[in-house]
Amino acid sequence: MTKLLITEKLITNKQDFINFSNISETVEFVKYSDFSSNTTASLFEDNNIKFIYDQYVNFRDLSNSDYKFSSNCIFQIKKNSLSKFSEVSMDIEVIEGSIKNKDKYLPWDLSNIIFNKKHSLSNEVISKFCGDESLFRLFISYLNKELLRINLLNDNEAEKVSQLLDEKIDFKYELAERRLSKINKFNLEKAFYQLKKIETLMNKSEFNQENNKRFVVGVKQLLEF
Repeated sequence: MTKLLITEKLITNKQDFINFSNISETVEFVKYSDFSSNTTASLFEDNNIKFIYDQYVNFRDLSNSDYKFSSNCIFQIKKNSLSKFSEVSMDIEVIEGSIKNKDKYLPWDLSNIIFNKKHSLSNEVISKFCGDESLFRLFISYLNKELLRINLLNDNEAEKVSQLLDEKIDFKYELAERRLSKINKFNLEKAFYQLKKIETLMNKSEFNQENNKRFVVGVKQLLEF
C-alpha cells in the first residue's frame, strides 16, 4: 500500500521522518529521479519501504509513470493535492504526522490524534489542551464541526453539506468521507453525546481539567481507527 505524507516542508532526513510518521520499519530513502528513471523496477527487488524524500509528487505524475499504488512506497504531497488521489483511496494511507516537541498547538492537532489509532495521547498534549480553557474550547468547537460534517455526509452529497456548513469542498471532505467509512454510526452518536455533555459541564461549572481529560480519552476510544 502507498503512503502519502502531508507535509508543509519536505522531510529529507531520517530523524524528522521517524518523528513525523511514527513508522519504525526499515525505510530506504530514494531520490525522485532514481524512482522515475527507466531502472525503477530494480528499486523493488527487496522488501524495504521506499521513501521519496527530495520532491513533492502529485497524482498525475504517478499515473503517467504507470505507478502501481499497491506498491510499498511513501511520497510527500501538499495538502491541497490530496483530493486528486480519491480514485485510488483504497490503495493509499494518508499520514498527517504526530505532534512532538511543539510549543504551539492548534485544534486540529488533537483532532488528528483522536481519529488516528496509531497515535497515542501523550501527557504533553493532554496537559496542554485540557489545562488551557481557551484552547480546549477551540478544540471542542473544531471537533463538533468535524463530527457534524461526517454525520451530514452520511445522508447528503458533499455539495449539499458544503452549502449547509458554508465552506468549500476540499481536503477536509476527503478526510470526512474516509472517517465516515471507518466509524460506525453508534460510536458517532456516542461521540456527539459526550461532546454535548462536556459542553454542558463547561457552561454550568468551573473549567475542570479532569473532566476534560476523561472526555478526550473517551472520545478517542470511540473515534480512532
